[in-house]
Amino acid sequence: MKQDVSKSEAHLVMLKQVIQNIMPVNQLMGIKIEKLREGYVEVRVPFKDDFVGDFKRGLWHGGILAAIADTTGGLVALSVAMPDDNVNTIDMRIDYLHGAVIEDVFVTGEMIKTGKRIVVVDVKIFQKHQETLVAVARCAYSILRK
Repeated sequence: MKQDVSKSEAHLVMLKQVIQNIMPVNQLMGIKIEKLREGYVEVRVPFKDDFVGDFKRGLWHGGILAAIADTTGGLVALSVAMPDDNVNTIDMRIDYLHGAVIEDVFVTGEMIKTGKRIVVVDVKIFQKHQETLVAVARCAYSILRK
């Protein structure tokens, strides 16, 4: 069942509000949604001193990056779900390609496939305005229809 444009746009506006301003962990991380459309999102996360995992080299903690990847992928899944559906992470694999230095990260999430109950999303984490690829993740989410 396809949603009309205005309902879809209202759903995306509501998602942005909830993800940025209501979910406590996302507020803690400081997630900022730069672009959101059905099946695609761009996110920026400002660096905080609390995110350092390797204090000798001054690098982000990998667990924080994984949480950001999961949140981004989940947002993509929510963007293709119906407003009353529940979305849950069922699998996530992340490859760390480059240490994330003490500066903001930029994240893209793109739906790769959707079925009746599963959404697969690819997430890329960058730095320096998308010149340095820090990590890539493949995430799968279940959609529980109401």
